[in-house]
Amino acid sequence: MLQLRGVVPAVTTPFDREQRLDVPAFRVLVEAVVQDGVHGLIVGGCTGEAWALSEPERGALFEAAAKQVGGRLPVIAGCGGLSVRDVLAKARMAVEAGCDAILVQPPSYILLGQDEVMDFYEAVAVGSELPLILYNIPRRAGISLALETVDRLADLPKVIALKESSKDFLVLSQMIRTVGGRIDVFAGYANLLGLAALTAGAVGYMDSSTPVLGRRSVEFFNAVEAGNLVEARRLQDQMSVLNAGFFGVGTFPAAVKVGLELMGRPGGPPRDPIRPLNGAQREKVRQALISAELLDEVVREFA
Repeated sequence: MLQLRGVVPAVTTPFDREQRLDVPAFRVLVEAVVQDGVHGLIVGGCTGEAWALSEPERGALFEAAAKQVGGRLPVIAGCGGLSVRDVLAKARMAVEAGCDAILVQPPSYILLGQDEVMDFYEAVAVGSELPLILYNIPRRAGISLALETVDRLADLPKVIALKESSKDFLVLSQMIRTVGGRIDVFAGYANLLGLAALTAGAVGYMDSSTPVLGRRSVEFFNAVEAGNLVEARRLQDQMSVLNAGFFGVGTFPAAVKVGLELMGRPGGPPRDPIRPLNGAQREKVRQALISAELLDEVVREFA
């Protein structure tokens, strides 16, 4: 069974000025992130504006990622959906494309009970050929995976990991203590919780900022792994700067895309109905990158 660890970023989905899927730009972005030294990547997730993708676009994205990576590291396909049938249809595309695992959050909007969530994941695990990563993101799903639910799901053979993105360290630490010996627990929001999560027993993190941070994110993870806490704290402080002036700007992931372009990587506009950042917002992102020592003050805004 696939084993995951380390820095596993979620990548954005580049669109062109007419909001069409830009596969060549996506492959450039994927290659840049792979060259940073990450340990895996997620495509077609929340960061990738999965809600905005048609089924053919999703399949093209999965295929482009798997081909570009070429087996150098695991490719995780975002396959969340409102029904088991929907999730399994996406999982089949991930299999056909050559992806290595699927990431699935509880269905949004419906507000299922925990027993229904359990049924949902059990059916997905039975029906999917690929290993399954649970995704707890209550802010977007509308419900939170209960500790007892994850505890039961961790015994399913297909379930290999949990991405815990509740922003609640108490929840994260309880998950690690309860299921960490059976499945791999990854933290979200590495800019804020990375050091605490890794020292508490998380095997890594899955985040949106690593493609902007570049090698800095991998250096941070390596410092923690080596026990160099002085360096890890220094890097965590720099990374945390992005939260105040980066993730609070515009509607996610518009600021991430601007940050990528400022760092010389394909970003492109977000898809409707998300608005592109205006001039003042773009400048705020630029200043955040400067404060995080990722961008030099003399570098000017792109056209």
